[in-house]
Amino acid sequence: MELAQVSNEIIVKLEEGLYEDYKEELEKKYYGGINKELGEPWFTKSDAEIEEEATQKVKEFMDRNS
Repeated sequence: MELAQVSNEIIVKLEEGLYEDYKEELEKKYYGGINKELGEPWFTKSDAEIEEEATQKVKEFMDRNS
């Protein structure tokens, strides 16, 4: 396996881990409680908004540290 390929795989794993961490952090931040009818958690932002914000945080992190 080439060094560049290994390096790229490490970067991808880092980005995936950061994304999951940021997403979890944002879900805690935007948690609105439990929907009494459905018994599921609800958030003050949509899933898409949270995912977009997590993606932006990963991009900003990678830009700062590249």
